[in-house]
Amino acid sequence: MWNTSKAKLSAVLIYLFCQILFLFNLQYPRGQNFDEFHYVPSAKQFLALQANQNWEHPPLGKLLMAVGIGIFGDDQIGWRVMSTLFGSLSCVGVYFLALVLFQTQEAALWTVGLTLANQLLYVQSRIGMLDTFMYAFLIWALVAFCATWLPAQKRWKSSTLFRWTGALLGYTIACKWFGVVAWGACVILFVGIRLIQQTHFQSKSPTEQSWQPKHLWRDISWLEFGLSFGLIPAVCYFSTFIPYLFLQDGLTHSPLDWWDMQFRMFDGQLRVITHHPYMSDWTGWPLMLRPIWYAFEAELGDPNYVRGVLLLGNPIIMWIGLLALIPCLVDGIRRQSRQGFLIVFFYSAFYFCWSLIPRKISFYYYYYPAGMMLSFALAYVFFQWKPFRAQKLQIGKWIFLGTACILFLYFFPVLAGFKIPANSFRQWMWFQSWI
Repeated sequence: MWNTSKAKLSAVLIYLFCQILFLFNLQYPRGQNFDEFHYVPSAKQFLALQANQNWEHPPLGKLLMAVGIGIFGDDQIGWRVMSTLFGSLSCVGVYFLALVLFQTQEAALWTVGLTLANQLLYVQSRIGMLDTFMYAFLIWALVAFCATWLPAQKRWKSSTLFRWTGALLGYTIACKWFGVVAWGACVILFVGIRLIQQTHFQSKSPTEQSWQPKHLWRDISWLEFGLSFGLIPAVCYFSTFIPYLFLQDGLTHSPLDWWDMQFRMFDGQLRVITHHPYMSDWTGWPLMLRPIWYAFEAELGDPNYVRGVLLLGNPIIMWIGLLALIPCLVDGIRRQSRQGFLIVFFYSAFYFCWSLIPRKISFYYYYYPAGMMLSFALAYVFFQWKPFRAQKLQIGKWIFLGTACILFLYFFPVLAGFKIPANSFRQWMWFQSWI
């Protein structure tokens, strides 16, 4: 187990470091960055209590952006500052999820370092997009949910954690409907474990580190499960629609309208079919076949220079991380490793769901939640996988982390919108499809 005092101090330091890092150079790009074109006007409409034009998505992420604009003004800082806050909270969530999974401070801090070097969190924490807020609630929901798997977890703690999981998933969905995938994954796990307990464990007793422990959630009634994953998420989700009651648009709004809004949002999602030069298919996301230039603009007053923001995962993490999923899967099946199973399960849920979601247009940033799980897969290999436990191989994890950090620094100018010579961007374009 980890030291609670050290964990709290580490969490505060991680947050402060991330907040400073994400705020640096936040004023670039000067214009609205990629999908900020949709969400910044929507946030401003909420501030003005006007009819909201971005009705395809739930309101929470846009309401949070509105807070930033209301406090810091209608400019680049105001548009993005809340993303930096929730991005920093996401990194702290990664730290606590790693603590829950691996039970050591060293592994948790290593996972945080790798996550920051992964580039996805950094870029998403500096843009006014719904995915940033969605992931912050999602990672903390996973912390609460996975904590119920800890050996010898007391019943009252599991019940409380289940309620927190439900609330956080409700707010995840209230940012973006992708949160339904995480909610469904947790529900499937609970129901699946209960069915396994009724059959497989009648005469067989597994180890306490198993992904299917004999007494896991046995004291959680179906009524309590329904409360935690039914009523609580629904209340949290629909509570974010309350601001609609105060819109001064000449129309009458009531809670009865909220249900109809869900069908309108669903229809709006299906109608998004406009071609985009950076659209991509889910099958190519793990190999980063088509990343996204969120912004690419000439420097104001000096056309010989440009600034760009590229959403691209760290190649060594994104590609080697895929291989790291294999030991997680093997150990999850053969050794019934709780950590290996959960990592593969949630990665698979977050990634393969896109083979079923009826979207006619998709982008690389949809891979964000799944791509973030690769840090945990790599941490499992370096800290839990038996072949890497030998003392002489321990330096490998630091070499890997160092290499990832070097690559992060290499890509940093096109992640942070630095001023670069107009044609120099090609040095970061390893493949033609990245342009």
